[in-house]
Amino acid sequence: MSSTRTLILDSTLADRDGEGTGGGAAIATAAGVLRAGGLVAFPTETVYGLGANATDAAAVARIFIAKQRALNDPLIVHCAPERNDLRDVTAALAGDQVIGALSPEQHQRALVLTRAFWPGPLTLVLPRGRRIPTNVTAGLDTVAVRMPDHPVALELIRRSGVPIAAPSANRFGHVSPTTARHVLDDLDGRIDVVLNGGPTAIGVESTVLDLTAPEPAILRPGGLAREEIERVIGGLEVRDWRIEDERAPQASPGMLSKHYAPRAELHIVAGLDQLLQERRTLVNQGRRVGLLVQSGEAEACAGLDPQFILGGTTAEIARNLYAGLRALDSSEVDVILVSEVERAGLGEAILDRLRRGAQ
Repeated sequence: MSSTRTLILDSTLADRDGEGTGGGAAIATAAGVLRAGGLVAFPTETVYGLGANATDAAAVARIFIAKQRALNDPLIVHCAPERNDLRDVTAALAGDQVIGALSPEQHQRALVLTRAFWPGPLTLVLPRGRRIPTNVTAGLDTVAVRMPDHPVALELIRRSGVPIAAPSANRFGHVSPTTARHVLDDLDGRIDVVLNGGPTAIGVESTVLDLTAPEPAILRPGGLAREEIERVIGGLEVRDWRIEDERAPQASPGMLSKHYAPRAELHIVAGLDQLLQERRTLVNQGRRVGLLVQSGEAEACAGLDPQFILGGTTAEIARNLYAGLRALDSSEVDVILVSEVERAGLGEAILDRLRRGAQ
């Protein structure tokens, strides 16, 4: 693990069934690294993940070392069942001993959800299967699993022949990566391979839904809006974003209070007027201030540099949020200011990430 090799590939994977061009050859090489116990950063539709063979406890341990990750923060197991298993993915995962036995109610809910949203940015917490070592799950008897909606990620899982345990490919607690460059900024020399698939499409992590609780509960809002899930299985509990014991094993990644954090202080304000007022106050105190600017604020914030334009819709803001935080950090600001967004849809995930980053 003395250096990181960046393998450039075409994320459209025109050569999916062969290895004649850069994309297929790069993925084949990365799959071999995973089988040998190495670490591979790869793109998903949400953020870049840092993957290891999920059935190899020693390989999984390298993730925690490379990221300097707390051992009580579990990992998500990324799976890509064969195409003839997609009608009942949970049965396929149980057969592979990735997940354990499900109650009839758990199976029915998982079946409906996977048919509706997999591949996609939904992670399900289910009973842990025997093939998954306990360091993947923070010692718990549950495991978080998902099927990513990205051709590179799916091909990597299938070519490696193993499920891939993968948190975000960044230093623990830092802003998640949405480009290969972000991965290298945090982990260059600490991992074996980075597969460059370009910027990610969603920009925030997957939604984590616990199906082992008496009633389904969202543990982490993310790239699939709560409203979309509720249309399929009805009303959901949404857990409070603050947890009681930071040292206890967590049921899901991303639940610790301090997470997704830039180097600079992050301040969340109520709107444009407060954004401008707080900027004036901080500048008068001699502090260097960066702005994350929504499209509706752009005219009023013109010339107030450094700034990063997030966009106007929640989808645009989610896609650009981490890139904006990293860009302003690289400008060596002391404080980053950002206005709240509406909670509906992806806004719930955006507010969750901002709150944790501001702790």
